[in-house]
Amino acid sequence: MTNTPGSGWPGAPPPQGPGPNSPWGAQPGGRGVPDPYRPGQPPYPPPQQPPQQAAYPYGAQQPHGEPGFDPRRALGEQPPASVSISQFAPPPNRTPVLITLAALITLVLVIAGGIYVRSLPGAEPSSSPGPNQSTPAGPGHPFDTPDGQQSGRWEILDSAWTDEGLQLELRIHSNKGPITFGFMAFANASTDLVTPTSSPRSPDIRTGTASPARAVTGFVFFPMARGDATIILTNGTGRQMSALLVKG
Repeated sequence: MTNTPGSGWPGAPPPQGPGPNSPWGAQPGGRGVPDPYRPGQPPYPPPQQPPQQAAYPYGAQQPHGEPGFDPRRALGEQPPASVSISQFAPPPNRTPVLITLAALITLVLVIAGGIYVRSLPGAEPSSSPGPNQSTPAGPGHPFDTPDGQQSGRWEILDSAWTDEGLQLELRIHSNKGPITFGFMAFANASTDLVTPTSSPRSPDIRTGTASPARAVTGFVFFPMARGDATIILTNGTGRQMSALLVKG
């Protein structure tokens, strides 16, 4: 016998795959559809509906859960604010700027004060001496006592060299209070001190006391060889108050 394809002859090979859908559809209970070409065989299972897939590109992973969801945070809690390392930086140090401004302000005040003082009438610097400075009230070389409490002036009125030594005529003034005085001398070529001796001329004032009301004028004689010499004016205890040079 010849098998005709599509004739449904039992000798023909069974069709591949499930047969056409039965006109009565699937059996109740979802047990499948009986195949008329396979009598006695269990029915085919009902067709499965493919799961619906989200429209994501090929190879992309479907996200799990809602974007931005953190399971460690309570529901409804706001996400923490972002923290920058600059928030922990120390505040800028403004101390050098403040010091500079203070110095500039001080300098401006000093300059302005100096200009104001100079603009005042009679603001020229005074040339009057201080309390410890001797004020010359006449001719002579000024001197101060060792304690600084008194001052005066003295001068060499005349000098003459003789074979025996140096003859001097001197005058001593006091500006304040009585001043007791004396004399010494030394040759500049040596360091030997010479004390005065009796003067051939009078009055002899090897020692004496001067006051503002009475200046002392007289003669002093030093027995020394001729040459440049230094005459020293001392107080009553021998302490130096001043010195003058005499040419030889």
